[in-house]
Amino acid sequence: MATPKHRKSQPARPRTLEARYCNYFEIGHNAFEFIFDFGQYHPEDSAAHMHSRIVTGPVYAKLLAGLLQDTLKRFEDEHGTIRAVDDEMDPIELVKQSIAGFDHRLRSLGQSIESNPASTRGARAGSRSEGDCDA
Repeated sequence: MATPKHRKSQPARPRTLEARYCNYFEIGHNAFEFIFDFGQYHPEDSAAHMHSRIVTGPVYAKLLAGLLQDTLKRFEDEHGTIRAVDDEMDPIELVKQSIAGFDHRLRSLGQSIESNPASTRGARAGSRSEGDCDA
């Protein structure tokens, strides 16, 4: 019996993954790799605090971009269009607005869960694609 040469396998995952919140990022590249730096901006500080760096090759960066695009489309299909950011907006002001928006969405979600606790069961089921991570 012939076996397929290219078999998709699930990556080995540790029981728990370290989760880090990111609301600030920088992306760079050279001829051989892409560099993704992630951090967190706090409104009371004057600078973002970088905490993680991912370095990967161009092929994997393109794969990541495709996975992110697919996931964004699914998110917008479920939750509505994400507001576009124009070039005129200050990135730090965007973070401040995002934090305020997050607080509002969190309160709304809490009220929604209290009124219908069953609605959150299985919310992640079926919403994963290869490359998704548990956070």
